[in-house]
Amino acid sequence: MPQITYTIKKNRLDESYISGFTQSGDALYFNDDTGIHRLYIDAIDSATEDAEWGRLSFSLDMNENISLYVYAAAYNYDTWYDDDGNTFDLMSVLRSDTMPDEEKKKIFSGDGAKRFVGKNDILLYGLKGRYLFIAIEALGMGEGSIKRLRIDQKGDNFMDAFPGVYRERDGFFHRFLSVFSSIYNDTAHEIERLPDLLNPDICPVECLPIYAQWLGIDFSGDFLSEEAQRVFVKEAYSLNRIKGTKECLLRVLKIVLDEDVIILENNMIQSYIEKEGISDSLLAGGIYDVNILIRTPLSDNDRHQLLYLLEQFAPIRSRLHLIPLKDTPVLDTESYLDMNAVISGDSVGTLDGDMYISEDVILDE
Repeated sequence: MPQITYTIKKNRLDESYISGFTQSGDALYFNDDTGIHRLYIDAIDSATEDAEWGRLSFSLDMNENISLYVYAAAYNYDTWYDDDGNTFDLMSVLRSDTMPDEEKKKIFSGDGAKRFVGKNDILLYGLKGRYLFIAIEALGMGEGSIKRLRIDQKGDNFMDAFPGVYRERDGFFHRFLSVFSSIYNDTAHEIERLPDLLNPDICPVECLPIYAQWLGIDFSGDFLSEEAQRVFVKEAYSLNRIKGTKECLLRVLKIVLDEDVIILENNMIQSYIEKEGISDSLLAGGIYDVNILIRTPLSDNDRHQLLYLLEQFAPIRSRLHLIPLKDTPVLDTESYLDMNAVISGDSVGTLDGDMYISEDVILDE
């Protein structure tokens, strides 16, 4: 029988029962403050009566305060009969939010069902049935994750190469060879996953700065969020094509700040400001200066990081200035001011009742 592998990815997880986990694509992260995390995987149908099952494995990251339990059962049927003779689909029972967990676990108490403690690489030898049911329970507080769930139906790769006298299933020799089969299968799966390393949607976040450098963008310094880094890598080609334009700067700022900003070019607004009599504070610098008005508050470090990123896309000879905008008070028609209320304008400084000014201090408007 050829090796058949079932990978538990997003589509199957969407059909599973998940409680106490946060699902992100193909991964599950611990998030429940109650310390109870449960997963009932959608039943796996081998389409063969009395199918034999091989190996369950997944990547596990959790602290020592969390206890892990894995339940497995295989049956030739996918229905359940209660004491009154009513018939229920087993997965509908496992997916139910109202069914007590004790009732759900009865499905994993039949003949041949198994329970494993603290293991994430499990041999399912001894389980026989068309439908395989898997439950994972993690109890305890703390952070953690479960990724790359996979079930190999056969479980071994080398038993068929030996004479029939050595092919006793679940015997010592079978389990001994399973060690090498596991290494072989894991290596094969890692090779199959290599294309995923070049996919900016699912590759490890550590790869993103490297791919960005390949495309001529440097966003090192832990300034950007993971989501922003993935967007930059995906849009790097189109950004490089419009580099040096206002459109490019607007898009970069939208990715980083997630807001629509205002860009004022000195050579474009000088005549307007002079005509309207507006303050010329925005015209500091020469005609190649560009003022960017933003609302998102930034620390000094974030401000320098953002300017460094923007300068990679800015026009030649231009100088960029980030100008934070202040929120101004607005009164609608339903508002009123009492006799002690004051709406103040812009001020350079404020002195409270305990401050004083000596004769050497001058206040300049």
